[in-house]
Amino acid sequence: MLGLLNSRRMQCVLSAIIHIAGSPQAVSGKLLAQKMNLPHRYLEPDMQSLVQCGILESRRGAGGGYSLARSPQRISLLDILQCLASSDAKADAVEADELQRRILQPGLQQVGADIEAVLANVNLAAWLRQAEEQGLITATRSTPDFCI
Repeated sequence: MLGLLNSRRMQCVLSAIIHIAGSPQAVSGKLLAQKMNLPHRYLEPDMQSLVQCGILESRRGAGGGYSLARSPQRISLLDILQCLASSDAKADAVEADELQRRILQPGLQQVGADIEAVLANVNLAAWLRQAEEQGLITATRSTPDFCI
């Protein structure tokens, strides 16, 4: 999961989500790709994963596209990372040895938990606000902040 954090892929996904959050209407995948100078279908698998994780909503047809499924304040960097990492998850076929089981795995799990606690406090709203202040996003759509 942490390998994704500073990847080009993650930067593209975050940029797409910020464009979506700043739009008053749904944004098509094609328009996102144009804005970001990417191939038309480059973002599609990740956008669909974000839909499946409940971060984005997708509508087909005229006026369709992607929109946030919840408010930017309720979308953390951890949510996005976990969603993309789960779509990449592969089963590990090699059994761990005793050193890995007793020392490395618990140690790395603790490091992961500490990092997740930090990432859970980084939400989309702060980046959206910065993009608006710097004129990179022109309109912000109001997304209700509630859940049922």
